[in-house]
Amino acid sequence: MNNQYLPVFLASCLFFISLSQTASNTSSQYHCLPDQSAHLLQLRQEFVERNYSDYYVYYEYYDYCYHGSYPKMKSWKADSDCCSWDGVTCDTQNGEVIGLDLSKSWLYGPLNSNSSLFSLRHLRKLNLDSNNFSSSTIPPEFGQLVRRIDLEALVQNMAYLRELHLGEVNISSSLPQSLANFSSLTSLSLSGCNLQGKFPSDIFMLPKIQAIDLSFNPKLVGFLPKFQSRSTLKELRLPNTNFSGELPNSMDNLGSLNVLDLSGTNLFGELPNSISNLKSLNYLGLDSSNFSGAIPPSIGNLSQLTHLSLSYNNFHGQLPSTLGNLAKLTSLELNNILHSQEVPYFLGNLTQLEFLSLSHNNFDCGFPIWLTNNTKLRSIDFWENQLKGPIPSEIGRLPNLSYLDLSYNSLTEAIPSVLFTTPSLSTLSLYHNQLTGPLKFQNISTSPLKVLDLGENKLNESIPRSIANFTKLQGLYLSSINLKGKVELDIFFELKELQSLDLSVVKEMRK
Repeated sequence: MNNQYLPVFLASCLFFISLSQTASNTSSQYHCLPDQSAHLLQLRQEFVERNYSDYYVYYEYYDYCYHGSYPKMKSWKADSDCCSWDGVTCDTQNGEVIGLDLSKSWLYGPLNSNSSLFSLRHLRKLNLDSNNFSSSTIPPEFGQLVRRIDLEALVQNMAYLRELHLGEVNISSSLPQSLANFSSLTSLSLSGCNLQGKFPSDIFMLPKIQAIDLSFNPKLVGFLPKFQSRSTLKELRLPNTNFSGELPNSMDNLGSLNVLDLSGTNLFGELPNSISNLKSLNYLGLDSSNFSGAIPPSIGNLSQLTHLSLSYNNFHGQLPSTLGNLAKLTSLELNNILHSQEVPYFLGNLTQLEFLSLSHNNFDCGFPIWLTNNTKLRSIDFWENQLKGPIPSEIGRLPNLSYLDLSYNSLTEAIPSVLFTTPSLSTLSLYHNQLTGPLKFQNISTSPLKVLDLGENKLNESIPRSIANFTKLQGLYLSSINLKGKVELDIFFELKELQSLDLSVVKEMRK
């Protein structure tokens, strides 16, 4: 923990709980306790009085990141009741501070282990979202606060609980069966909590439940139930859990579902045709599971889909052409599931597509030139196929393309120089092909390229000095490219942004 660093934004460090009946900072029945007020004023001293004036301009300049932000602690006064202070919530029975919302509060600087924040022993809600704690280690005291959480004890008297958000809290236990009795619960978010044991399936049946997120709990076992008609569920996120079994036919009762993410689970079996009845679905993630059989053509009826991932399953047969009907699709991942030598032509109908990943298939054809008509494409990944022939220069007419990976193919001939000046391209990976020289770096001073990988090719050329004109280059990989002549190492000293350089298996070098 001590070796991890806080990012610029420390978001929701502990947890968030919303109740239909909760303590309030505006109508407290019990005045703030003196020690609580002292701790808060000390916390104010740690940040605002030392840093407020220094960083006013900083936060004003980045107002687009901190929309609605202001220094909440600046209004805290020692001669007033701390339960009425901005961002402070007290227990109405005893005056203990139980909630602290300092999100978007212009806090800047280190958060230390001896901070008075950790003296607020009764905190139930803490929000430090959208502040700047850069260059600060994560204090281990956060872990001590989390370890005091006993989930069953925490919720046992919360009969009117509506939202329970405990993302990244290390619970390390099973969920209490009593959660299935919370008839007012609308949202349950327990991602990354190290949950164990069996998930109480009755929670899926709660009458008002709209969102369930159990992501990244690999020890959590569960099964999908027989869903009732008129289910209120809108989001179901189970990626990287140990849920297993088949998809129930009752999935078509989830007519309000917008998000279904079952990626990285042990679910298996065929996709039911009834999946097409999920008319509101805009996100469908089924990758890296054990689904099999043919992909049902009815999946093309999900007209609201913007994201579809079917990668790394055991599907057989051809990709149904009905996928070309998904007019709103912006992200498509079909890695390691296709069984055709040609890239399906109907993918060209997906004119809104921005992210396309078709890696690890068996395409034995040229790069599909028709794909360059999809001008909204931002990312293309054909890693590890058998693409052959030249790289078409038409790729350069994709104005929004920022990522292109054609590694591990059999592409030949020279690299089109237009790729080095494509207006948005920041990552170009052509590793392990049969590309030849010469390398032509012309008019590249404005190139946005940050990563360039030409390793494992047959360029058979010297490295031109013009490569130093890639002013934004951070990673350059030229291993095993059969260079002619000696490598002038001083060229690379001119790449001021360069962080990673690979010239391995280059035999002759000189300074």
